[in-house]
Amino acid sequence: MKPLRSAWTLALCLAPCLAACSSMELAGGDFDGSATDGWDTGDSNGIGTTDGTGAGEPPPPETEDDGDFRVPRASGKYVYSASESTDSVAVIDTSNLVIDVVEVGQGPTVVEPIPGQPGDAGSVVVLDQGSNDVAVLRTSEAGATTVEIHKVTPGANNLAVSPGGNYVFVYHDVDGPEQQGPGSDQELSVLDLAAGVTHRMTVGAHPRDVVFAPDESTAWIVTAAGVNVISFAALGDVGKPPLLPVVKDPGVDPARVEVQIVAAERLALARVDGEPWLAITQLPGGELTVLDLPGVPTDLDVAPAGDFAVLTLPGPGGSAVLEVPLPLGPGMFAQHDVPGEYVGLASVAADGDTMLLYTTVDPFQDDGGAQPDPRQRITLARRDGDTWDLVTLFVEVPLVSVGLAPDSRSAILVHDVDPAASAAAWSYSLFDLTPAFPLLKRQSTLAPPGPILFTPEGDRAAVLLRDDLAEVRKVDLVNLDNFIVKPLLLGSPPEGAGYVDPTQKVFVSQAHPTGRITFIGPDGDIQTVTGYVLNDSVKD
Repeated sequence: MKPLRSAWTLALCLAPCLAACSSMELAGGDFDGSATDGWDTGDSNGIGTTDGTGAGEPPPPETEDDGDFRVPRASGKYVYSASESTDSVAVIDTSNLVIDVVEVGQGPTVVEPIPGQPGDAGSVVVLDQGSNDVAVLRTSEAGATTVEIHKVTPGANNLAVSPGGNYVFVYHDVDGPEQQGPGSDQELSVLDLAAGVTHRMTVGAHPRDVVFAPDESTAWIVTAAGVNVISFAALGDVGKPPLLPVVKDPGVDPARVEVQIVAAERLALARVDGEPWLAITQLPGGELTVLDLPGVPTDLDVAPAGDFAVLTLPGPGGSAVLEVPLPLGPGMFAQHDVPGEYVGLASVAADGDTMLLYTTVDPFQDDGGAQPDPRQRITLARRDGDTWDLVTLFVEVPLVSVGLAPDSRSAILVHDVDPAASAAAWSYSLFDLTPAFPLLKRQSTLAPPGPILFTPEGDRAAVLLRDDLAEVRKVDLVNLDNFIVKPLLLGSPPEGAGYVDPTQKVFVSQAHPTGRITFIGPDGDIQTVTGYVLNDSVKD
């Protein structure tokens, strides 16, 4: 999966991207055609060859940092926080911090917002893993909350809500943050919220993602066996939705396969580690096209708008990036050289005109260290008409992940631990993508950067820092207009972050026996609610 998306955290994948594209690496852990050089060119020097390391072996696989954590979620002006131990959900009005605690089923864990609520009203669906049901909570602008309980498939551990807020998928997610219960992971439930009816069905083995068509007509379930196609018009009639393969050989180890669903174009793209081709499957028809590539790609990324895909072909003497138009055009792809750089990963910004190219591996680690570490460089690619301009910058410590702000104007680079640092061995960098020569500001920290949040406007960010042994409990509040960082000490270890659009507040949830959330307003005012599991107090 690609690490970072709109209103983004390293820990949370957000709804705007689900309507356009979704990615899934089935490893469990965001072409045949002509080449047109739109980038600054140079000698390829081994770019795009199947022996990308120069030693007769495919390039080493990259590591893309992505994950998920149980944190409160926002809908309307409210924040909803589930308490697994008390079988309840705290509903916090962020305009005045009034708290209402409502009872749900047993063992509530996952909370997902339901889009499309009027005004500042909120609504979420909560997975009660202890009682195998879901609770639908609806909160009026005045603060009154109603609860409906619906039985669902046993053992499910994740939820996915359609972009129009009409359907809730309750499924077994092999990469999910919560433990799966007993039963088959191939069973899932679809709750029709308007009708109050639940449909149960069986899909392919080991589901990993649910992706929705922008018009909310279809859902695609990405599994280890392929992609199931579910038509909402036939929910009551289909118990075993069609399963489409995404590679020609069904015996390929799913751990080697990366699948991305391009919802806007109704396509499934599949890359297999070590193989010099890309498979493209039409959804729902199932027609599968295999495009031969000039080398072995180590990453497959799709632009947020779904209008093109990018594959990286690394080489120690230089790399190539293949830009694939979607839907496929006559040229199939354009090859762009990145001379002198080892590029194994690409992250495409929301505007589709900015990319960051980098690597998390050291392809020279077996040659005695004679070559410079390529992980200490990052390339900014910016579209200029029919061409791309490349700027490569040196960073002091290798990278582990990269995220771009929703406005495509800045990025945060998370670095690996610096073994040479006696103190503050961790760090992240703030990257201004707009000047002719970009600005990089490195920020050292006393703990590894955890979940990171961009506000939807891209003007603010929050970097969570936690080390329980060293008692580091804080969040760095970043002004992305001037890159000034203000640390905020927390009373408890941070777990996750979110954003409330109507009140423009960032919230940071913390590990606390009775619940604790800190809210940061747009003007910097700070308020903390604690004990909301017991509905007992608000602390400024």
